[in-house]
Amino acid sequence: MGNPVKSMIKSAYYSPKINPIAVKAYSAISPPPYHRPNMEFDHDVWLGISSFFSTEGRQIGEANTAPERYKVVVDTEFRTCKFEGTRHGLLTNITASRHVLAELQNAIQLATLLRNNYIQRRGLTDERFNLLQSYVFSKMGAALTAFHARRKERRIESGSLPPLETAFFTLGVGPFMVVRALMEMGSLIPLDPEPKGAEELYALADSSRSLISGDGTRGCAGSKKLIIQFADVAWNGSFKGELKSPEALRVYNSVDDWDGFYAYVYASSRLELLIKLHQALCSQALMLLQDHPQLCSRQEREWVEDALSHFTVPLARGAEGRTVMNNMIRVLVALMDEHDEPRVRQQLLARGLLNPDGSGLEAGQVPEQEVRRSAARILRGSAETLFPFCKTELAGVHAALDRFQDSTISVEDLYRRCNGDHVQQLLASLEG
Repeated sequence: MGNPVKSMIKSAYYSPKINPIAVKAYSAISPPPYHRPNMEFDHDVWLGISSFFSTEGRQIGEANTAPERYKVVVDTEFRTCKFEGTRHGLLTNITASRHVLAELQNAIQLATLLRNNYIQRRGLTDERFNLLQSYVFSKMGAALTAFHARRKERRIESGSLPPLETAFFTLGVGPFMVVRALMEMGSLIPLDPEPKGAEELYALADSSRSLISGDGTRGCAGSKKLIIQFADVAWNGSFKGELKSPEALRVYNSVDDWDGFYAYVYASSRLELLIKLHQALCSQALMLLQDHPQLCSRQEREWVEDALSHFTVPLARGAEGRTVMNNMIRVLVALMDEHDEPRVRQQLLARGLLNPDGSGLEAGQVPEQEVRRSAARILRGSAETLFPFCKTELAGVHAALDRFQDSTISVEDLYRRCNGDHVQQLLASLEG
């Protein structure tokens, strides 16, 4: 099919009149991620549940709903952002912002209720969270809806998510988004054990570009004051009023199985981190091959580029790219520790795939005659080490949901999920 024809079909698919019907028809043939057994492996939780509908008839991921083929075109007011910083001049979703603002005070109380539960359950002595702690807590933001939408008993249906849960899906993931953005730009700030003030947290959110959509075209519609206010609540527990919001209490009490909910939050979050860690380790090997194109055939070079394209973090070449990747690996490993899973660090160290500080190997120092062998060792070693953990965490997700227990994954699924269809061919060629 030629490109003009594809463009014409795509334009028709996303036209306001045809799109809702087309998405509904497509979803009947190929269900959206939240209906699939392995959603938490195939996508991160936020993306997987983003096409779910609220009672307002809008998808909870709004303009960021993905995968794109499930995104329904709805009337949305966008305005150019006039706030200072990285969002300036970008489009902001005013329609979604109005819905969030209407629930802000309820969301603040809900966040505080969840924080109190989290602090008690974790046995924390400081009510202020550092960045690693905030990442784990913030995974509740998307997991709250996903857990209710995917569990076996008392499951809610798409189109029935009330306004507060919808707003919290946007607000609650803020700390996670900031830490992820910092990590993906190679910053080691997330490893700082000290909590931070609200103004500093806003500066990190802005400078890390976590307030901007992945395609760089849209910015968060929240004002600086609003973001600082909610950040101070989520990270530092600044709300000291009485927790009496009926809506906040309703949502909090809807978690009628706290053990199951926490099991889901942790297993799904660890699974997401394991996938990113495998991608990061493999990217080191792929970048090593990329730095030595003369050692690869034309076909191998194409496989390398294809495998790297599946890693959504834009990477610089050479020493700068390796530094970013090493730092990212350090943060990922530290996050696994924060998720009560130190064995990942231990086994990667034992396998020779990590340095003692948690960073990846310094691939730039590999002698030329060892490049192909080293790349193959990292690709295979990472999969063999991390796959058993991925399989266990997915089983933990299914157990928490009490559904899909007959569904599992293979190591081939891990290779494909992280680096596409040809990475195993590349590995076989390197080892041949």
